[in-house]
Amino acid sequence: MFKHKSNLLNFSIAIILVGMLILTACGSSSGSAKSEMDTVKYGGQLYPEEYLLKGQDFWSKYGLTVQHTLFSSGGENNQALISNAIDINIGSDSKSVELFNAMGDKVVIIAASQRGDRYSTMVQTDSGITSWYDMKGETVGIRLGTGAEQVVRRYFEAVGDLSWDDFNWVDLKVEDMAAALADGSIASFTAWEPTPAIAEATGNAQVMMSYGDYALTPVLIHTSKAYAESHHDELVAFLKGQLDKVDMIQNNPDEAARIAAEAASAQGSEVAPEVFKTIFERVDFSLDVDDEVLAALNDTAQFLKDQGSIDTIPEFYVDMSFLKEAEESR
Repeated sequence: MFKHKSNLLNFSIAIILVGMLILTACGSSSGSAKSEMDTVKYGGQLYPEEYLLKGQDFWSKYGLTVQHTLFSSGGENNQALISNAIDINIGSDSKSVELFNAMGDKVVIIAASQRGDRYSTMVQTDSGITSWYDMKGETVGIRLGTGAEQVVRRYFEAVGDLSWDDFNWVDLKVEDMAAALADGSIASFTAWEPTPAIAEATGNAQVMMSYGDYALTPVLIHTSKAYAESHHDELVAFLKGQLDKVDMIQNNPDEAARIAAEAASAQGSEVAPEVFKTIFERVDFSLDVDDEVLAALNDTAQFLKDQGSIDTIPEFYVDMSFLKEAEESR
């Protein structure tokens, strides 16, 4: 009888141990599933560094998959973030202002992507034109309602003795600007990269001036606060890839330019590698959002309000903790 009870006891213990092993395995399996990161849906734009991100996978080494969509419009990109169709987006300073006016405290800046000499005024190399003063009364090209108009107006305000009415403005698509300059129908055009670098590489054009000293015009990376609260690991891994991108631009611009040119071609835009190299050497692609970047963002908001483009200046929310962690753990 005693032996029979002992066997039953051993059998019961065995069942309990098996059950514990199963629970442990399930718990371990569950833990593994949670450690796997979600695919990030990223809304990019037709910026030079975005072509590099398209052509080179900077994220898989960190265990992250990124669904990278290039939007042709900053407004469409903003709407995609607002509607939760994407998790992260990128946009110029003016589009960042619009995004914060739309989302308020539900959106946060996690990094920058560009700043500095993003906009340039181009003239013919043999024109003898060295400043805006040389073009008073001339016909000049610009895309009205864009950041190009904004930086020129801010430059005129800064110098104080130039007026918008001193020039005859032609509203041109950026793809038509180089040809208009070449045939002499305009004395200059002002645009954002890569249009100036393309004109410089393929035509009789040179930079008259760039505007980083007058309008820093940063490009910023945003996400929703809800996404930031629930996807810490994804954001850190995403920014690690962004840091690797910056490293390639700074340390191997020739290779970065080659990859970007191939990616642009795959997207239907034929841009020579030397054009991308010029841009990568001209523009600051660092990710930090420092006091200078925030001041520039607020300056843009104030300018847009003064111009009547917006009614209120939003409060901007910034969280650099993800970038700091990415820098420390990469």
